[in-house]
Amino acid sequence: MHTYTTSIRIEATPEVVFAFHTEPANLLRITPPKVKVDLLRFDPSGEGAMVELRVRPLPFVSTRWLMRFDVFDPPHRLQDVQVRGPFRAWRQLREFISDGDSACILRDTVEYALPFGFAGRMVNRLFVAREIRKMFAHRQASIKRLVE
Repeated sequence: MHTYTTSIRIEATPEVVFAFHTEPANLLRITPPKVKVDLLRFDPSGEGAMVELRVRPLPFVSTRWLMRFDVFDPPHRLQDVQVRGPFRAWRQLREFISDGDSACILRDTVEYALPFGFAGRMVNRLFVAREIRKMFAHRQASIKRLVE
């Protein structure tokens, strides 16, 4: 498994930033412009809710992701796991940590594994890890801009 963690301070309460993450349309607003995402299913927010996406990270490359929220602890933690998708495993934890009266730290931790053993590990080193870092930098900057 590979792990990536990144944080950003946002001038909004944990309640506001948590609520932002429960609105389906916001996923589309924070996705990098080169990645095309279609929201196919988004259950009402809560533990066990399912989200299904069609993701096109590159022209002519499309995959479906089915995710399940297995931790829903407002306004502290929100975690989803891949049920079906392109990774061998994927788990994303979002933590909303109070930082004063009107700010919070948004910390994203992603644990993932690629299929195909050694070849998957090489693809991670050459491409995937860098793309994940870029994606989360874009997402967190977008959340900060939209919420503040």
